[in-house]
Amino acid sequence: MQRLVTCGFVMLLAACAPAPTKPALPAGAASTAAADTGDADVQRVVDGVHMIQSGQIQAAIDGPFNEVVHRYEAAYGASTKKIFSARGTADALVYSTMGASIKPPVATEVLGPAWAMAYWGRAYAYNEMARYDDAIVELNKALALAPYDAQYNIELAFDYQQKRQWATSLELYKTAAAFVDLTAAPGAVANMTCKALRGQGYNLTELHRYDEARAAYRACLEKIPDEPKSLGELKYIDQMEAKGRAGA
Repeated sequence: MQRLVTCGFVMLLAACAPAPTKPALPAGAASTAAADTGDADVQRVVDGVHMIQSGQIQAAIDGPFNEVVHRYEAAYGASTKKIFSARGTADALVYSTMGASIKPPVATEVLGPAWAMAYWGRAYAYNEMARYDDAIVELNKALALAPYDAQYNIELAFDYQQKRQWATSLELYKTAAAFVDLTAAPGAVANMTCKALRGQGYNLTELHRYDEARAAYRACLEKIPDEPKSLGELKYIDQMEAKGRAGA
C-alpha cells in the first residue's frame, strides 16, 4: 500500500489573512496608520501565495514575500524590544506578557501577522521547490516571531517529515496540537487539529509505535468522523502488523 505524507503546507487562507478586521493588539503597540500598513502587507503575502499557486514560485519570493520581509526587518531588526507577530487577540495578549519571563526581562512589542506570514510564504515557496532545508530556515524565523502558531509548527513538522526525521517532526506536531485553539481561525480548529494528529500518527507509524499511532488517528476521527486519511492509515497499520506476524 502506497502512503502519502500526511499533510503538506496548510493553505488555510482564511486563517492566514483574517482582515477585514485588524488584529487586536495591546494598547500602544501600533498606531492606526501602522495597522493599516499591516493589513496591506497581509494582502501582499496572500498575493504571493496566489502567485505560487499559478506557478510563479520564484517571482513570489523575489516580489511580495521579500518586499514584506525587508520592510519589517528594516523597521524592527535593530529593535531592543522582543518583537512578536500575532494573528489576533488571544496570541497577542500571550506574547505581550512573555518579555517578563526572559532573563533579564525585556520590553515586548506585538505586531500583526504580516511579518511572520511573509517568512511562512517564503517557506511555502521553497517547499514547492522541494528545498526543505531552506523552508525550515524560514519557518524558524516565523516561529521566532510567533512561537505558538499552530500552522507554522505543523508546516515545520512536515518539512522534517520530508527529511525522515520522525522524532523531531513528532514533537512539532504535538506542539501544534497544543496551540490550535490559540491561533487557528474558529472554522479551522477541527481541521488543523486533525492535521496535527495525523502528522503524529504518521511519524509514530514510521517509528513502529503502532498503538500510539492508532490513538492519534482515532483522536482525529473524533474531530472529523470518517476522515479518509486517518481511516486509510489505520488500515495500513493493520497490514504492517499482519506482515510482521506472518514473518515472525
